[in-house]
Amino acid sequence: MHLTPLHPDAPGVIADRAPRTVTTLLVGKLRSRGAVETLCRVRNISMTGMMLETHHTLGYGSWVAVELRSGDRLQGSVVWSSEGRAGVEFAQPIDVDYILAQAKAGLDRFCGPAPRAPRFDVECAARISCFGRYIDVTLENISQSGARIVLPKPPREDTEVILSVPGLPTRRCTTRWAREDKAGLIFLEPISYHDLAPWLEHCQLDS
Repeated sequence: MHLTPLHPDAPGVIADRAPRTVTTLLVGKLRSRGAVETLCRVRNISMTGMMLETHHTLGYGSWVAVELRSGDRLQGSVVWSSEGRAGVEFAQPIDVDYILAQAKAGLDRFCGPAPRAPRFDVECAARISCFGRYIDVTLENISQSGARIVLPKPPREDTEVILSVPGLPTRRCTTRWAREDKAGLIFLEPISYHDLAPWLEHCQLDS
């Protein structure tokens, strides 16, 4: 008989859990064996585990790793899973204060419109509008704060463009760099987690 692990907040369940620090600021790249990389959020965290918000279904016992914006990596196994969320037990206890301090320092270091966020490799058709001209491009990677595109003649650095990607809201951008047939874009306003996460899941599953 297959037993489904109980959610730790279910009635009658007594769990010896470490005190948790609640946060909604930790966005990361979720890696799981046999699955595509996708976006996730750490909703709460303790020295022994974390609760993830993700559009990707994680099975009980799955090994996962979350790479944060700070570069820190949190690794462990799934101990419960429900729609859109999962509980992960760390392989080793972590220093919560250090992880949160690193995340805050990472945000404080950025003076632009958005901090550098985890980037995801994609390959899909997109379009930019530049000085009233529409140019077909290939989207090579994307994050909440920027993207990399491929096109025959990229615009110069610090050029304002509008990026249109099917399935995502259009974004006003500036070119951060340009060379040969590629350009890096910074969004003037970040893409929201709730827009990007399901788009990545759909896009990468179709690839």
